[in-house]
Amino acid sequence: MMAHGAGADLYYEVSGAGPRTLVLINGVGDPLEGWANQTAGFLAAGLRLVSFDNRGVGRSSQPPGPYTSAQMAADLHAVVTAAGCDDFHLCGVSMGGVIAQEYALAHPGRLRSLILANTFAAADPFTRAAFESWAEVAQAAGMPMMMRAQAPWIFSPAFYAEHPDRVAELIAEAGQSTQPAAAFAAQTAALVDHDARDRLGTLATPTLVIAAADDIIIRPALSRRLLETLPAAAWSVVPGGHAAFWENPGPWNQAVIDFVQAHS
Repeated sequence: MMAHGAGADLYYEVSGAGPRTLVLINGVGDPLEGWANQTAGFLAAGLRLVSFDNRGVGRSSQPPGPYTSAQMAADLHAVVTAAGCDDFHLCGVSMGGVIAQEYALAHPGRLRSLILANTFAAADPFTRAAFESWAEVAQAAGMPMMMRAQAPWIFSPAFYAEHPDRVAELIAEAGQSTQPAAAFAAQTAALVDHDARDRLGTLATPTLVIAAADDIIIRPALSRRLLETLPAAAWSVVPGGHAAFWENPGPWNQAVIDFVQAHS
């Protein structure tokens, strides 16, 4: 199904028929298929799921960038309106987390709860430099090379040691992405240019901030700064790297399910 935003058409899917709706927002470069390790567990927990391709990836439009987190939050508003969502739970990971912040600030009355995973209120210089280097590699050497270059940043040392075949499989799958490098860079700009530090203190929506213990690009300390800006937030640390929801989805999924159920 398609929703129509300002300057972009957004492809979305709805699954499940539970009484509680959870809307999922993915990170840089990831289409909605990136939620494959969450879907079964979330549906089994009785959730109605709405997922979509952000502008710049998958079956959504890929207009010229750079994009902004506020612009992509307006895209999200078009999706949830088209999907008939109200009084729903919202979960965003990495770039999805900054989009979720902007949506929550603009439309707090529509949210039952907010989950911000592996994300920040604003990038620090190290994290900005790391993400910008991904965009530079993508544009200079192509997306398959970028996917190989980013892997050590997003998967934990334990995952590399214990599951080398799975690491190789995930890198190979990511290397088949059809996203143009320019669209990847446009999404990256929305992530690294986001800054909600001075605005999040007004957000009363019950919020869970999830950090991954071995996340080296959006470090737990940076996510902790996000937590400290929020007046009504809980904290959870799960095992894994930046892509914890791929490499070790069980604890990540359970943290989301428990929070949603606690605020339903």
